[in-house]
Amino acid sequence: MEPGIRVVLVEDEPPARAKLRRMLAAHPRYRIVAEAEDVAGGLAALREASPDLLFLDVRLGRGNGFDLLARASPPLPLVVFTTAYHEHAVRAFDVAALDYLLKPFDRERFERALVRVGERLAERDADEGATLADERLRRLDGSVTRLPRLRRIVVHERGRSLIVPLAEVQRFSASGNYVEVHTAERRHLIRATLARLAQRLDPAEFLRVHRSHLVRADFISAVAPWAHGDLRLALRDGSELMLSRRYRALLPPDLLGGA
Repeated sequence: MEPGIRVVLVEDEPPARAKLRRMLAAHPRYRIVAEAEDVAGGLAALREASPDLLFLDVRLGRGNGFDLLARASPPLPLVVFTTAYHEHAVRAFDVAALDYLLKPFDRERFERALVRVGERLAERDADEGATLADERLRRLDGSVTRLPRLRRIVVHERGRSLIVPLAEVQRFSASGNYVEVHTAERRHLIRATLARLAQRLDPAEFLRVHRSHLVRADFISAVAPWAHGDLRLALRDGSELMLSRRYRALLPPDLLGGA
């Protein structure tokens, strides 16, 4: 794992932020790169700092942590909620929170959360390494793939099968054991893995920009450098994706330009 785990704190109470700072100070690998007290500030911190880990309060003034996650550009960091309200726990895990620290939590409980974070980051790095290796092989072996190229996506919804031409697909994103298929009109869900799907797509047409995202090359409207060697990809629907420096080498040179 790379040294330095970037952390963002989004918490509307200064004493609570101070407590998190004190507890993280005992772990030099965890570097707080930004803090915020509301949804707008939290969104800015995520955009500018590209953290690995987010400590997030549920109640943030007039907004809440769930609003922030819904509005944030993917990929999201690992999320640990910190709140005094136990009734939000189920919803927190529905949005894939890694842990839920119920205030007032002690150092022992905080340390258990960090153990969970470390384990997940190690798993993520191992998965990402395997994904990068698979993607390099896909690029090198693209012209001699043994699997037939996809020309359409079949989506099973409400007892019927919808045919989505591949030409209409803008991007694919992993969602647990499913893949989200994004078109201009709507988003479909199919039972598949992104890795298996990638093997049947033209690597020059759909680019792996993250372990959880495949994007049509001509759907990328701009590429800009960001912090820590990352790149920010602007898409033609107005959304954005972060591309880590590990995936940067896989982008076609013409897309990089001067980025």
